[in-house]
Amino acid sequence: MTTEKFNLAEFEKKYVARLNDRTLDWNVLKFQEEIDPTYRRAQMRYIGRGATANNDANVIQAEHFTLSTMVLPAGCQGPLHLHDDVEEVFFVIKGSITALIQEEGSDEVHEIVLNERDCISSPPGVYRGLRNDSDEEALMLVMLGAVKPNLPTYPKGSALEELRINRAKEREAIIKGN
Repeated sequence: MTTEKFNLAEFEKKYVARLNDRTLDWNVLKFQEEIDPTYRRAQMRYIGRGATANNDANVIQAEHFTLSTMVLPAGCQGPLHLHDDVEEVFFVIKGSITALIQEEGSDEVHEIVLNERDCISSPPGVYRGLRNDSDEEALMLVMLGAVKPNLPTYPKGSALEELRINRAKEREAIIKGN
């Protein structure tokens, strides 16, 4: 049993993330936007780095999962991608999105419309993506079920998959602090 007195200020510093201390990161997924301008979106991290592995000292350190918000502008999309090691949850806070689901090895892409306060959980091994078909931006909560998920893959032969292969070494260096 610890004899050290509980320090609320230290607890808050370590475990509380406030909106006014965060900024939207429009650059974290910019590599995708450079392939296709409709892939433009922004992330605001709260818990953990996520699959991008960006070093953000302003987040609560993850122990079991990551949590961020994402802005998806009108007419934009998050491309189909696959996490082989982790489930990914999208919870719509504002607006509506179309979730895209594709089984690995299949050409068929299924569409599921999600409105405010709707949620989808994509298991490992299933391609998932998002599209905003509306005239207003959408705001989502995004959770990944691991502290440091593997880098997602994209459909074979796509420009994003070729780019991912080239960036894999860069990501490992970031995680290792090099």
